[in-house]
Amino acid sequence: MGRRKKNEEEDEKESWLQGEVGHFFELHADAKKSIAAILLFGIGILLLLSSAGKAGPAGNSIYGGLSYLFGWGYFIMPALLIISGFVFLMADRKRVVGITLFGSLFLFISSLGIIDILSPSGGGLLGQGIGTIKIPFGYTASLVVTISIFLASLVATLNMPIKLKNPFARNAVGKDAELTAKEEEHIAEATDETADESEETNEDNNGNEDDLDEVDDSEEERSGRSIFGFKKKAAQLARYEGSYVFPPLSLLRSSIEKPTSGDLRANANIIKRTLESFGVPVEMGEISVGPKVTRYTLKPAEGVKIAQINSLNQDLALALAAHPIRIEAPIPGKSLVGIEVPNKSAAIVRLGSMLNYKEFMENGLLSFVLGRDVTGDPIMADLTKMPHLLIAGATGSGKSVAIHSLILSLLYKNSPETLRLVMIDPKRVELTVYNGLPHLVSPVVTDGKKTTNVFRWAISEMEDRYKKLEAAGNRDIKSYNADHKKEP
Repeated sequence: MGRRKKNEEEDEKESWLQGEVGHFFELHADAKKSIAAILLFGIGILLLLSSAGKAGPAGNSIYGGLSYLFGWGYFIMPALLIISGFVFLMADRKRVVGITLFGSLFLFISSLGIIDILSPSGGGLLGQGIGTIKIPFGYTASLVVTISIFLASLVATLNMPIKLKNPFARNAVGKDAELTAKEEEHIAEATDETADESEETNEDNNGNEDDLDEVDDSEEERSGRSIFGFKKKAAQLARYEGSYVFPPLSLLRSSIEKPTSGDLRANANIIKRTLESFGVPVEMGEISVGPKVTRYTLKPAEGVKIAQINSLNQDLALALAAHPIRIEAPIPGKSLVGIEVPNKSAAIVRLGSMLNYKEFMENGLLSFVLGRDVTGDPIMADLTKMPHLLIAGATGSGKSVAIHSLILSLLYKNSPETLRLVMIDPKRVELTVYNGLPHLVSPVVTDGKKTTNVFRWAISEMEDRYKKLEAAGNRDIKSYNADHKKEP
């Protein structure tokens, strides 16, 4: 027993050395940027002190040598270093150090060129070399070239794009957004029919004229727009081809977190010993750590029935002190059995990291992400392959998260030209945050009484599309759009 315990301790020590020490000296990306910013601040302040003669003999030597090389450009160096330090601290992107330093270098070099062109010999020895651009280009053209490089380098250093508003954009969008007479007539007829049906229904049920339409009219007067706004909203929607700007991925968190799965080797030994104690000899295989569970694979000996392993579910849960445990027997495509054990602490799967996958962008326009599997690979689905979709589960199981992931996945792949949404949220807390999206056919419906009209409009739209598909001889929207590229 003593020798066995000693061997287990040596195995645990070896596992720790291999798994932990390898990551001991790895710094977080933000920590690296912070260290770089502190060093840049320190060097910038040192240069300022050297120019004031308050950095001792070494500072005087630094000032003398650099001022001879750069002239007046010496005083630009501390400013650039301090600005770059602030950029490192404020930047959200992980890979910002290289581009900022690269931009600062070109910013400094172009500054020396501008100084030497405006004031010969003012840019020091290096400035004189850059100022020779005056020989082939002349005074004015060389100044234009150096200033252009200076401004481009400034944008790269600060990572701040230059944007100008187009005063004609709204007029152009409004012109492109005009619907055809047929579309307007169709939507108007749909809304009129729903209003008439609502009046008849309310008259039958209540015996008076105080129906929903009167409430709608009063609310319309207060808000200045239609409650459902199908016709008005459709008229405002643009043909966004070329003008719609997709939301940047920087709005979403893309960090990849690591779960706490416990001692993998010890758990594997517990599974093996537990199964062998019940007369099920197995050979342990690879271990896959997922964000929520860890899967231990095993290969049963010849003659062992899968039912024997499945019947030991509760015994394995007791031995591992984990619940619930899922036994996958066999793993699809493999001659192995998988035992999924919940991690001690789960890792949050960020939507931003999922949308970065090449597979997501290459899938269809109606594809969306679901999460990661037990091996950490992304799981994606496509709505075009689902006649119906139901998201259900107990309280706290993640229904709302799944719905938001679905909506955001669609928004990151579709402009309002290819995607229109109708949202109904009786709880008023889940989907109202999407009010104002250009993809919405109408504002998010929160009144349960008005959902009937929304469904009637959707049914009329569906029937109209069926008629178009029938007339064109196409089976679905994809084949119809392939044959009608000018008017999809």
